[in-house]
Amino acid sequence: MSNTNAPTVYTAADATGDYRDMLLRLMTRQLYAETATAEVFGRSIGVAPTWREKHLAAEFALEEAQHSQMLCNLLADLGEDPESLIANRPAAASFWNVDLDNWLHIAVFNFTVDRAGSQQIMEYRESSYLPWAEKMVVVLEDEEEHYKNGVENLREFSSAPEQLGKFQSVYNDMLPITLKRAFGRPDGPDNEFCLRTGLKRHSTEDVINRYLIEMRSYMDPVGLKFPPLERFAAENVHLVDSTRQILNSLL
Repeated sequence: MSNTNAPTVYTAADATGDYRDMLLRLMTRQLYAETATAEVFGRSIGVAPTWREKHLAAEFALEEAQHSQMLCNLLADLGEDPESLIANRPAAASFWNVDLDNWLHIAVFNFTVDRAGSQQIMEYRESSYLPWAEKMVVVLEDEEEHYKNGVENLREFSSAPEQLGKFQSVYNDMLPITLKRAFGRPDGPDNEFCLRTGLKRHSTEDVINRYLIEMRSYMDPVGLKFPPLERFAAENVHLVDSTRQILNSLL
C-alpha cells in the first residue's frame, strides 16, 4: 500500500492539528533512535578491536550526532524543546538492548539497527512535511555507509561457526527490540493516518517486511537465522501474518 497524492506541507507554521501531533510523534521517535545510536557508537570507540574500527566508530558517532541535531532543529521550529524530549528517552543501552562494552554487541547492533533506521528514513525522505523530507536525503546517504560496515561485520563473524553462534545469540535478543523501537505497530489507525496524510508513503507492515527481506538476503548465505517467534512475543512485538511468514522462512 502506498500514497503519493497527499498535499505537501511546506513550513512548520503549516503543520497544524492532528497532522502536527502525529509529525511530532514520528520525529520524536526518530530523535530517540538517532541520539541513542550516537551514544552507542561513541562508546564503541573504546571497545573496537582495531584502529580502523575505532575510526569508523568515531565517524559514525559524529554523523549520528549531526542527524540528531537536524532533528533538534526541526523540532525547535515546531515549538518543541528537544532537550526535554531527549531527557525522557531511556538510556541508550536499554533503548537498543546492547552491551556498550562488548564489541560483539556493537557489531550486531551495526548490522541490525542501522538498516532499520535506513528503511524508516526512506519513508521520511518522501514525507509530505517538506522540511523533514529535505533533511533526510543526507541522513540516508550516511546510513547507507553505516550499513555496509554492518554487513562486513556479519561476514567477519560468520567465518567461524563458534563466532557465528555468538552473533546469533545476540541477534536473537536485538532484532525483536529493533522492530519495536524502529518501527512500532504495523497496523491500526495511526498507520492509516500517516498514509492518508503522506507522513509516510508505505504502510509500516510493508516497511518492516522490506527490511526483513533485505536482511535475509545477507543472513541466508552465511547461515544466520531469524530469532524464534517466541523471542518477539517475549518483547510484546506485534507481528502481522505477512511478517511472521518472512520470519518463519529462515529459522
